[in-house]
Amino acid sequence: MKYSGLISYEKKYGRCGNDLLIIIPCFMNYDALIEHLGHLSKQTFQKFDAVLVLGPDFNDARLFDYLKSNKFNFGIIAAKRKDDTGCAGGFFTGQKYGFDNGYGYMVNTDDDCMPVTPTLIEHLYEKAKQGYGWVSSTPNLLVGDKYRMVMKYPTIGQYALFSRHIFEKYGFCYAPLYCGVEDAEFAERIANEKSIMVPDVVEHPYSFAGKSAMKYPPRLWLNMLSGLVMMRLDAPRLKLAVFFGFLLSLSAFFIPMYGLSLFATMTSLLFSYKFGKPAYDRIDRSIKKTVLPKSGIPAGLETIDDSDTSYLESDSGTKMLSILKGALPFFRKDVIVVNTFSYFKVMVLGCFCRTLYFRLDEDHYLLISRNINAPLHVAKLLLLPFFAAIYCALVMVVYIPSKLAKQPHTMGYGLD
Repeated sequence: MKYSGLISYEKKYGRCGNDLLIIIPCFMNYDALIEHLGHLSKQTFQKFDAVLVLGPDFNDARLFDYLKSNKFNFGIIAAKRKDDTGCAGGFFTGQKYGFDNGYGYMVNTDDDCMPVTPTLIEHLYEKAKQGYGWVSSTPNLLVGDKYRMVMKYPTIGQYALFSRHIFEKYGFCYAPLYCGVEDAEFAERIANEKSIMVPDVVEHPYSFAGKSAMKYPPRLWLNMLSGLVMMRLDAPRLKLAVFFGFLLSLSAFFIPMYGLSLFATMTSLLFSYKFGKPAYDRIDRSIKKTVLPKSGIPAGLETIDDSDTSYLESDSGTKMLSILKGALPFFRKDVIVVNTFSYFKVMVLGCFCRTLYFRLDEDHYLLISRNINAPLHVAKLLLLPFFAAIYCALVMVVYIPSKLAKQPHTMGYGLD
């Protein structure tokens, strides 16, 4: 597909035409993008262009007013997408623009990934010039207001620079993935290329922790599904398949209103090897809205204000045991979680609590579980391990042969 077929229009600000292009897919977070541009303006190296790949719902009129009244030493291309193609489609569109316009080097980054070290772009570009196929920053994942988790391996979507030959050899980001593991799939594709991490830091919110994770459960489920469908079959993927099966079993037993629908939808998607935007839409439809106003929350709830981030650094066995021990004291209690960094911790709590709510903000609360009937609640807890074991075994029996037979082909320059 041609670049012109992906966008509705394009506007340029400043002097464009450098050899380095920074690709920034933008969604609805106007404030994050403005902060991002501010960091770019402080970079010691300014000989680059930035293409802002705007989503269909982005407030471009507000952005254009800002760009007209603020001058930058780098060129800016604002490209409005015709359709919602997610993160993967945003990177694909930007890469297509850069490739068609002859850029020698391109950088992928999320709109909320901040280049806080002023020498970052200078050092990325220097290393690329030394012959590295791709060069990455050192991402610090932000968990809450204080905790920083330093990534020890390259990350494709958080200030990673690629030489042009990478796209000539391997193709672009796989646009049909829509949103979920598009960076990991591309990294897997180019794993044998010469790469290096520079010590310069970027800061990025940890999207699978706390309120950000709870606000977008369809994206969490799509990310797990995409990882199973798109990534190579190895030990981590088999572990993910078991975790996927356990979470779905838990959802079917304990999540009110949409748990069974989600269970059926996700099982169907995995067994039929579906992914991307069609899968996301089906997941989104299966998850009925359970967001309640503050007036709908009963009084007298026990409060959990959990600011512990240690689980992020622990191994999976220790993590699960700690979460289970922390949930047991809340058996048959009515609880509200006002703060936590673990989506999984909230799900496990939902198995044991009589009712469980999660505070998204002062005015919006998410209903997680409702186990009013005590005998039925106990029966479900006793049956869950057996059901989960059988379902996980079924997942593996169907998933492994499907994986060996249907691994998707993700090469090429167009939308498959």
